[in-house]
Amino acid sequence: MQIIIYNSSSFGGCFDYGKALEKAYAQNPSVSAVKWLIPKNSKTDNNPRIEKIFICDKPTTKSKILKQLHFLFRVFVNPILLLLKLRTEHKSWVIFNDFEQISAIFWVPIFKLFLKNKHNFAVVLHDPDRDAYPPNLWFSQVSMRQIVGLMDVAIYHDFLPQKPYYQQQRHRKFIDLPHGFYPMPEPDSNLIQELVKLDIANHVMITILGNIRPEKNYHLAIESLTSLPNHILIIAGTTANARVNVQVYKDLAKRFDVENRVIWIEKFLSEAEMSAVIEIADVVLLNYAISFTSQSGILNVVAPFRKKLIVSDGPSSLASIIRRFNVGELVEPGSLQSLVEGLKKLEKEEVILRQNWEDYLSYASWENHVNTAVKCFKSIENA
Repeated sequence: MQIIIYNSSSFGGCFDYGKALEKAYAQNPSVSAVKWLIPKNSKTDNNPRIEKIFICDKPTTKSKILKQLHFLFRVFVNPILLLLKLRTEHKSWVIFNDFEQISAIFWVPIFKLFLKNKHNFAVVLHDPDRDAYPPNLWFSQVSMRQIVGLMDVAIYHDFLPQKPYYQQQRHRKFIDLPHGFYPMPEPDSNLIQELVKLDIANHVMITILGNIRPEKNYHLAIESLTSLPNHILIIAGTTANARVNVQVYKDLAKRFDVENRVIWIEKFLSEAEMSAVIEIADVVLLNYAISFTSQSGILNVVAPFRKKLIVSDGPSSLASIIRRFNVGELVEPGSLQSLVEGLKKLEKEEVILRQNWEDYLSYASWENHVNTAVKCFKSIENA
């Protein structure tokens, strides 16, 4: 069995997920070969299983319009580059770790025409609810119906919403697989020292990690500090896109007179730097907006550190996992009062439920993920 993994992004959660999948499938005895297809600008170690064939996803231009045009160019051209690659490959299981929803009505029919009888296809539904995606609800549903209609298998994490593009695809296999966790390197000692110098010893450190996006509710975290005089907030990451204005949050902190208790680390963190921030933190905030329906990659970065978590209790894979394994405090999405109460509760708790974390880490292994997927793939091949 050959596995081909499609990644059109060179950074972020999907990229880290793809890197972990590539390693896990390569170690499975039923898999004869693995190819991970990624953009040309991706930063990776030397690995014969990696092929950099897709368009750069970090254009050098500063023009917002040119960046948007570059994005549109990528989402139409990358699937065609994949198609040309697959035309030369032996029969494989092609796993869409990224998928181009906006251009799906263009590329899916071409795949069905030229490739459907040559390869099997699977998709990872990182965000299983695509209805909030542009340009409108009708387009979202049509494009998702196209994508799922191409697939033999759809992979989700613990939670699959009741959507017509899933319900009308009963002939496809939908399988619930764990989102594996990410082993992290030793914390960056220089960053640890910088944070220690900020007189944090007698404070409760809370942090929001990763790409800065409005759905992470930074405004609630900042306002919560007005009711939590013993807390300091670390916001560590870079803006997800050009539409995010960090200055809005800085102005908010100043308006609430808490700017001295908000620490900004505005950069794309290395894994060692990410480890340093997690290591110094007492609580990690995964307090998303109600629209968030995914599993959180940050959860699986934090898991090996066994930290206290604040998690929004919305209709998401993340909330479902937290409830299932009891490894975090669930709070009402969008509620300042619920967030404050949750943080106060965790401040009083001295014991971290270590066994709950051990149970979760045992479940959320890439080996478990891949073994289950391969078993499913074989059952389809032998049907």
